[in-house]
Amino acid sequence: MTGQGTMETAQTLQPAQLKKLRVLIIDPNVFMRNVIADSLRRLHVTHISSYANAAQAGSSGRLFKPDLVIVDWDAGRISGLEFTREVRRETTGLQRDLPIILLAAEIDHEQLMASRQAGINEFLLKPISAQGILTRVEEVILRPRRFIDSRSYIGPCRRRREEPGYLGPWRRLLDDPPSTELSATARQNAIRLRAIIDDLQAFASGTALDIDHPEKLTDQSLRDRSSSIRGMYRLLGEYEGEVSSFGDDIILRVWKAALRYIEGVGMTDTYDVEVIRHHFQTITLILDMPQAALLHRNAVAAELERLVTRKIHQSQRSGGAEVA
Repeated sequence: MTGQGTMETAQTLQPAQLKKLRVLIIDPNVFMRNVIADSLRRLHVTHISSYANAAQAGSSGRLFKPDLVIVDWDAGRISGLEFTREVRRETTGLQRDLPIILLAAEIDHEQLMASRQAGINEFLLKPISAQGILTRVEEVILRPRRFIDSRSYIGPCRRRREEPGYLGPWRRLLDDPPSTELSATARQNAIRLRAIIDDLQAFASGTALDIDHPEKLTDQSLRDRSSSIRGMYRLLGEYEGEVSSFGDDIILRVWKAALRYIEGVGMTDTYDVEVIRHHFQTITLILDMPQAALLHRNAVAAELERLVTRKIHQSQRSGGAEVA
């Protein structure tokens, strides 16, 4: 397992794959290094190397040969961004396409733009959780973005997704920035919403069926799945008021679309957990767009709403059977 990996078709990393993963941690805070390392161990990652600053990590990392790096915004004398730039310039001895996850307490629009330009793959906001780390690790290992090596930019493609079947407009993360910065309240809302999404992503895993192993599809597993879907629906409903209070009508539209999807197909055999996960990924995508990009944000939400309508109609036409 090196650099960008070769498991794009997989949906989740299995324990055996995680055990082979080599993770480099760079954080000047020894407590935070231990928290990250403990979270990785709970995910079955055993090959972990940690350093207090980027200078040490760069020289030692050549022998460790990491598959990915988790680096703090403040990584000692060399910042997390400067470390990323050096990796992308191939001056550290590490692979220039090495996936890099940036750890930060919070991030505003200017920091977001600088990080994307430096070549960061993903963000991980504090406080961290094992599930939050797993979500980011799966993004960089299983769903890597195309690596760009141009005169003006070196790093992962700044489009969050490249889907040939997607017809709506996409916005590059380094397009014209909004005229005003996000308020402190908006930043806190975004952090809170990402934490909620991480919780829901973990819950969604319980609503999936292991169709590759039909022998495991017992009556009990179907009942457990049905219970998990009901729990997911209740959780989405409970969080709806909080999401509404954030004041972002487009994100609220996506949230309501997720509720409508479960109402329409949740208790049938046509329910697809990937549709729910796509809702959560879409919310994360919209969070990365400035409020000023109204047309782009609207288009992404509208595309998802059309997807939900199409899936519900398909379920009705196929006569999806109710389960448990």
